[in-house]
Amino acid sequence: MAVLGVIALEDQQESIAVPVDGAFSIQGKSASNSQAVYELINKICAEKGVTVYKPVVNKIGQLNYLDMSQPNNKKRYLKTSVIGMYYTSGRLSSTDFDSLKNLDLQIFYKKLPWFLAGFTQFDGSLRIILTISLYMILFVCLLVSESRRLKERVIWRSLGKPIIRFISDCCLPLGVYLCLILGLEVVYIYFRGGGMYTYSSQTFLAILLTNLFIFQVIEMLILFLAYLMIKLEQPVEIIKNKLKGGSLFLIWLGMIAALIFVSGKVLKETSSTQQRLKEQLVNLKPWHQVKTWQKLEPIGIDPIAQEGEVTDYRASEKIYSEILATVRDKAFLYLDDSGAYVPEGAIDGGFTAELKRDGVSQPEVNRRLVYINQIGVNLENTVNQTVYQAVKGKVATICLPERYQKAQDSVLNTVLREQFIATSVNKEDIAVQVIPNGQKLFYFNESGENQKPLNMISRLASRASDTDVVLVVLDLKLLSEEKNWDFATNVVNNGLFSPEAVGEIAALSHKSDFAINPVTPYQAVVLKIQSLKHQLDLANVLQNMIFAILFISVYQYAMTLMSMKQSEFVKRIILGRSKLMMLTVSLSSLFLVVVASVSLTVAMTGRLELLYLIIVLALITGIASIKSCLQMSRRYTEILKGDVA
Repeated sequence: MAVLGVIALEDQQESIAVPVDGAFSIQGKSASNSQAVYELINKICAEKGVTVYKPVVNKIGQLNYLDMSQPNNKKRYLKTSVIGMYYTSGRLSSTDFDSLKNLDLQIFYKKLPWFLAGFTQFDGSLRIILTISLYMILFVCLLVSESRRLKERVIWRSLGKPIIRFISDCCLPLGVYLCLILGLEVVYIYFRGGGMYTYSSQTFLAILLTNLFIFQVIEMLILFLAYLMIKLEQPVEIIKNKLKGGSLFLIWLGMIAALIFVSGKVLKETSSTQQRLKEQLVNLKPWHQVKTWQKLEPIGIDPIAQEGEVTDYRASEKIYSEILATVRDKAFLYLDDSGAYVPEGAIDGGFTAELKRDGVSQPEVNRRLVYINQIGVNLENTVNQTVYQAVKGKVATICLPERYQKAQDSVLNTVLREQFIATSVNKEDIAVQVIPNGQKLFYFNESGENQKPLNMISRLASRASDTDVVLVVLDLKLLSEEKNWDFATNVVNNGLFSPEAVGEIAALSHKSDFAINPVTPYQAVVLKIQSLKHQLDLANVLQNMIFAILFISVYQYAMTLMSMKQSEFVKRIILGRSKLMMLTVSLSSLFLVVVASVSLTVAMTGRLELLYLIIVLALITGIASIKSCLQMSRRYTEILKGDVA
């Protein structure tokens, strides 16, 4: 379980190369200069014993995390704006930032919620099945182990001692678990955690404590079942090894049925994950072209609305326009979809009628209308071997698949309505090219999956790629004078920028007193694929474990049943009864449960190979029965006296 927790934790953490457990951001305009603010931050951290890391983007777009307590980093971070994100390692509270707030700065501090990480191992359909399966295996093992101690507990009871002993049954296992947790936590802190108070170390501890709680619940349930079985059975029968064991075998059959069902679910999920993984690996290939490109998270550009005051957006409009002007000649990708249609399930409210008044006669075509910049088109042609081309001298070029040729006027009016309203651009400034059907467009979506778009979600946000897209190529050099700041804001917040472009924006941020927090989407893609691979490997291991436990459980069930009924069998054999008939009757419940469980699981999962389980389990039961009969044939007298355990 600890290994599963570590893998789940590693799969969900993006690579921040420093140990952190909290973060805060600074926004606003300071009453003091940057150096005074930085000195105040260092003073607070020195008093609290906290390490602060400031992310700084260098000239080539790389993100470095500078330890502000190190003197050799001071020269680098003093050149940057105080506005932006900071990551902390140590204990802080919101009141510790009061001195910074007195400088008219807005501080937003958040402690990372490590205590919720115990549920990380339940994230994802395959991972939750793996986790529950491991708990089920533990339950089966403890149940079989406890069934062998029933005689011992009855003897305790006959001597006037309690059936359940608090120290040995409750405290001792808990102590062992706590020692194991302590050892695992120390090992993790030393090799992976980066310290006791880091987020990763604390989240791993939360996972271990969650497992401890569930283990204790399983232990208590097993003890309750043992207590119940002793109360329901005759103590003399247990001591003489003549236990009927109805309650025990009923629980045992239930666990066998559950194991069969879980093995079917794991097999189904493993197969579907393999198929999904193959598709995602194919969709991952275009990301190799832009694996160092980043999306921006601008900080300090948009003004913070104050209650009772009119918010002035002129400064932020200027900054967004300056950013667009800075990067228009650099490599970056801009993709945006059309909003000129009514999504399925949404209320029209007269929107379709309004579109038709504007000349958008076929708004349903706009579901597949996507806007892109010229450099983005070159990137798409490289990764998809497509033939999208922009017409020189035109502010926009519409690449219209042949299947939508009749909707040309509708698409043209849509582009004018969405992109060039209140500008001097007219239809003559837009080119229309009819392209062959089947051209592919990759959306550079981090999920890497081609899901069916939900009613209110665009294709751009839910799919990795599409064919027959109505692609509108925008020439940013020609429209930079025409477009308003809304377009610049959209480009900055949704674009995917090359390291060169990020470096230019970082240089501009130092002059204009704002910050950027670049995020590399490729990391999320790699983490997702890595997570699926890990889950797939674990599923394959667990599948074999479940089958092994299932085989052992069926074998032990048959052996235990024969052992508990051996006295009755010997008497009937002496009377000339058929051994085969007795075995068939005694094991009929097991046969019925196996056949019913396998049939139901096959019906629910569609995995026909599970039918082979019936044959394998029948062979295992036959081997156990033959072995029991051979053992009984050598000890008739001892069995009748009750001297054989």
